[in-house]
Amino acid sequence: MRLYLVRHGETLLNQKRCYYGVTDVPLSERGIQQAVRLSALFKDVHIDRVISSPLLRAVQTAELILQGGGPLIETDDRLKEQDFGIFEGYTHQELVDRFPEEYKAWNAHFSDYRIETGESFRDVRSRVDGFISDLPREGTVLLAAHKGTLGHLTASLLGLPLEGYWNFVFDQDCYSCIDLEDGFAIIRCLNSRTGIRRQIKEEKA
Repeated sequence: MRLYLVRHGETLLNQKRCYYGVTDVPLSERGIQQAVRLSALFKDVHIDRVISSPLLRAVQTAELILQGGGPLIETDDRLKEQDFGIFEGYTHQELVDRFPEEYKAWNAHFSDYRIETGESFRDVRSRVDGFISDLPREGTVLLAAHKGTLGHLTASLLGLPLEGYWNFVFDQDCYSCIDLEDGFAIIRCLNSRTGIRRQIKEEKA
């Protein structure tokens, strides 16, 4: 089984460097351009399934990659970004100013601190683990999601603990590829902007 992992394109809240997870915002003009560039990399690549976070920025990215072709886009709530609760939509400095005690507690106990009205880091890993357990091990699947959920998904596939999330960063405007073979996760590439056909040829060389 082959997984292509794609983080959604840029949004205006990304530009403002806000913490946001479940706030449902569309792609910015730059984000649209990023997804269109990705579509060129996926041209002529057979995809059996496309599974996306239901949040607009991820669905838009998947739609632009497919350019009207390919399988129907499925959505799964477990691929949503972390719910930052009362922290949603604020920048780092705004959190320090508005929620000094909560922000301090969050940083001190990052893994298990559940943000008011939101989620903890461990909550996100738990639902991503559930998504992986239900994912059939066959075909080629494109996942359109978020920096947080893709980090947890990769750590989970590799059998890493919760902190393994920090080993991975998923950039916009590129794709990553992981093969699942005989119970092992094999990373083929991370944050690539190379044409996929070229990548496949290099694997076979």
